[in-house]
Amino acid sequence: MFYNSFTTHQPLPCPSIATLWRVQRTIAAVLALTPLLILPFCFFYYDVTPKIAVALIGTAIALLLLLRDSALNEVRRLWSDPLGCCFCLLTAAQLIWLLLSTVFSSDPALSWNGGNWRRFGFVSQCAVAVLAFLIASSCSPSRLRILLRAITVAGAAVALYGILQYFGVDPILPSASYHVGDGVLAIVRPPSTLGHADYFAGYLIYVVFLGAALAVTESRPVWKALAAVAAVGGSAAVVFSGTRGALLGLATGAVSLWIWKRPRFTRRHAILTAGLCAGGLMFYFAPAGLQLRARTQWAMEDLRGGARIWLWRDALRMAEKRWLIGFGTDTFGREFPRYQSVALSRAFPDFYHESPHNIFLDALVSEGIPGLAILAGFAVLGFVAARSANVSQQRAAPFLTAALVAGLISNLFVCFTLPGALYFYATIAMLVSLATLPRNLVTESAPKALRVPAFALSLTAVVMFLYFTIRITTSDVVLLRAKGDLEAGRIQDSIAAYTSSQRWHVAGSNDDLFFSRALALRASQPAFLIARRAPEASEEPQNAWFNLAGFYANQNDAVDVEACLRRSVEASPTWFKSHWALAQLLMLIGRRPEALAEAMRATDLDGGKDPEVAKFLQTVHHRSSPPDAE
Repeated sequence: MFYNSFTTHQPLPCPSIATLWRVQRTIAAVLALTPLLILPFCFFYYDVTPKIAVALIGTAIALLLLLRDSALNEVRRLWSDPLGCCFCLLTAAQLIWLLLSTVFSSDPALSWNGGNWRRFGFVSQCAVAVLAFLIASSCSPSRLRILLRAITVAGAAVALYGILQYFGVDPILPSASYHVGDGVLAIVRPPSTLGHADYFAGYLIYVVFLGAALAVTESRPVWKALAAVAAVGGSAAVVFSGTRGALLGLATGAVSLWIWKRPRFTRRHAILTAGLCAGGLMFYFAPAGLQLRARTQWAMEDLRGGARIWLWRDALRMAEKRWLIGFGTDTFGREFPRYQSVALSRAFPDFYHESPHNIFLDALVSEGIPGLAILAGFAVLGFVAARSANVSQQRAAPFLTAALVAGLISNLFVCFTLPGALYFYATIAMLVSLATLPRNLVTESAPKALRVPAFALSLTAVVMFLYFTIRITTSDVVLLRAKGDLEAGRIQDSIAAYTSSQRWHVAGSNDDLFFSRALALRASQPAFLIARRAPEASEEPQNAWFNLAGFYANQNDAVDVEACLRRSVEASPTWFKSHWALAQLLMLIGRRPEALAEAMRATDLDGGKDPEVAKFLQTVHHRSSPPDAE
């Protein structure tokens, strides 16, 4: 019945409407639970695995619901509109190119399943693309409100948790994990439920503007109030996170909203702005704002944004090697050390770069120029749809557009994790649904020729999503049990649980590096056997080889120590630690010229950050010099 508010066409049959409402409620649950879930007492990767699981299961359920014949009419409606057709083509292109870049990846298994740190390989990215397609094909102004309500409720809770973390209240996570520095220069970077402050703030960008969209479209006072809480609380939490890219995105999104809405600046606006500025300044200079002032000082001393300038330059140089197909999704951490420059190593000598910290560079390195073009195409389509939706007087359109602008700016400084990617594509899908909804409604039943391939493709995706979910959740739960047994001193139980965990673990990566280190002091022989396996599928091969060298050193096996250290150097040529350890070994076995060369290399790569490295070079120089003639 709600179609009558914007069209004179006959409404779709009731079974289709009922199905679409169920699809939307499922999607709403995914959008709410994905950023919210954090289960440290159930999973080892407690801020990654539950999010992946709920996204995959929710997408599978939504697909099964959409397999009903009548619901396929909405897919046909989307395809019949020019903007909707572009969205469908981009989605198909993304899935096909993701598959090709995975098949031809430098590590196909890792690209298919994703690495441990974010688990964002082919399977997870497929779920994001499918969920965005379902939003675009099944949304309407009434059903959009369901999504906005779910986003608002979850966003308010996540923002509140982050704010509490800033003030030292955290019933779930150890606060030491997100506090940095000492004394008056100590800062706090609350991660809330997102694992890191950068991803937390990047997610809140969408909460702020989508919450504002709910506030202007909602008729019930309770939901209006909750939307205001989400928008205001989300903005405050972004400030408390100390994330500069998100703050820039928030400001850019606000300017974008102002341009789209073009409101008249009144006295009320002036008073509100002055009040907010005065309150913010009072808090900033109050004792409670000490950590914000410290964060400001840190930011002023690091205007280059940490390693990002060097990292982006090196990532571009890396992308040149496989510009067409890319290295494959989630392979950056493993492949990048071979392309890392000396300048970056000197500036950050002992730092692991898991991503290029830019979604466009990440797409370029992972999927080549076509992958970058597809991502840019989605962004452009979002803005075209925003213009069309705004012209058709959709009240939520300017706020969704501001969310897209803010998200794009923020994502120039971080990479996608599952929640960030999900909200980015969901925002574009909502804009497309608003822009295409008033036109080309299809009321006849979908033909059998369409239903059969749709059923086959959907069922294949559902099986893949559920199988992947079972594997990663089971492995993670058992891995946490292995960790608990180890900490309790139950060594044999821990080893048995770990072995079971790795049988369930998906291919492409492993946990051998972590567990061999944790087990080393309690059971050296089993730890050694696990350490020998670690380099096979570690996301940090240089660390895995370095760790194995330590085990061989305890056995006084100089030959294997040297072999492992040279493999570590091969995996990461500009990492000073491998060269430094190799220099010490060569010095011990009497190969002083080689030791001097490695010590000089280590000192150069360390960039003067560690005095003991330079001191060792002086020692090697002294011992290598001929004695003075009498």
